[in-house]
Amino acid sequence: MSIRRNLSNVPKRRIILTELMAIVLCLGFVAVFAGKYVVFPWLRPSYTATKNSVTYEAIRSYAIEGDIRDRNGNIVLGYGEPGSSAYALWPQNYSYAWLLGYYSVNSSAENRFGLRGNLKDYSLFTLDQSDKGAAVNLTTDTGLQNFAYQNILAGNEGSVIVLDNRSGAILCLTSQSTIDYDVNDVDSLLTSDIPDSQYRRGTFENDPPGSTFKVITAAAALKKAEDENLGEDFFAYTDTGTYIADGDGFAITNYANAVYGDIGLEEALNNSVNCYFADLGIRTGKERLGDMASAFLIGRDIEIPFLDTVKSVLDFGTGSPGDIAQVSFGQGNTEVSPLHLAMIAQAIANNGNMMAPYIVDSIRLGRIPLYKSFRHSLNQCISQSIDDSLKQIMHSTAVGYGMDEENFGYVCAKTGSAECTGDRVHTYIIGFTDRYSFCISANNSDISTNLLPGAQQLVQYLNSME
Repeated sequence: MSIRRNLSNVPKRRIILTELMAIVLCLGFVAVFAGKYVVFPWLRPSYTATKNSVTYEAIRSYAIEGDIRDRNGNIVLGYGEPGSSAYALWPQNYSYAWLLGYYSVNSSAENRFGLRGNLKDYSLFTLDQSDKGAAVNLTTDTGLQNFAYQNILAGNEGSVIVLDNRSGAILCLTSQSTIDYDVNDVDSLLTSDIPDSQYRRGTFENDPPGSTFKVITAAAALKKAEDENLGEDFFAYTDTGTYIADGDGFAITNYANAVYGDIGLEEALNNSVNCYFADLGIRTGKERLGDMASAFLIGRDIEIPFLDTVKSVLDFGTGSPGDIAQVSFGQGNTEVSPLHLAMIAQAIANNGNMMAPYIVDSIRLGRIPLYKSFRHSLNQCISQSIDDSLKQIMHSTAVGYGMDEENFGYVCAKTGSAECTGDRVHTYIIGFTDRYSFCISANNSDISTNLLPGAQQLVQYLNSME
């Protein structure tokens, strides 16, 4: 009887063994698939490229790239058809080109730049029932973007950036590089052999901030005066047109060798007096200057979702009086991008509160929400009392630039010129109205006052916006 029972169990054991082997084979297949298409792509970019190349080749004949729209619902990039890329109408194909960028993939590498590259998982690889990618809604205003590109940059290398004071939303980020990039013709960018030509101006350049940094020095000095109960005498200075820091042989001079005599903080900012701010920075002290720069997030990476990571450098060199003096009026080794300068203006406009910049407001697949921006503060940079003082002197500075209240409304501003490596001069103007903050930058310029006509046009356009 026992022998018969054992014999009868043989088929059952074989069935169980077969089932186990099948399970092992399935698990092995899953492991290989997961390793190749999930784990390895996460660990190694080459595997990601392979995975996305396979996916793209499978869908490219019928997939339609998702639309990218501005804050008013206008199509910036769209009109796609099965098997062909979306495109932008004129002049958006140029004014948005450096912002939108491109995406391409093969079995060994992914090439991506700008929003198209960073949004590809939504706009290319997430399809609706009509095989169309998810729609992306930006914070930009196309009218403003086109105006800034055509009328302010007007073919000159540089950037124009506009932020919403309260939210940090990027309303305009247009740039012009050493080549004309048409977003509908990627080869117009990729075939260029000009050094640095493939970088977006406004987020790419990290150069000394020039005299725009005098706003930071002024804020640090105002805080020192407030903390230590110092009087107006702390801000008094007799300018002779030359300043030499203790232990340093380098003579700092004012622009055009001007001499201003007895001046205070407001007049010094109005006229951008280098000698004044070199002295004020040293008397304020490296620690306070560093703390104030850090409060405005200089030296910290700032991520803008789907776009870029804005980098900056705070560097006092050896910490000698000469190095502190250089940083205090915007030279030396400290480096800030134009977008970060616009954020500094935004913080002052917003009562000292710097908001996180963002450009993608939402992403939707039909009625299904896939992403929604989260507005938040990055830092309370300064107190209300210091902010009020900065606004007062930046407003009178803007009036001195020709932006009086009668014709331009309430405007605050500060220009800056930076001597950069390679004998370049990078010029800026930062400022804000009641609702918007801005930075205009020009590469290979000579003097920041050349930016004033463009700034006046920009302010008038901003005042006309609803």
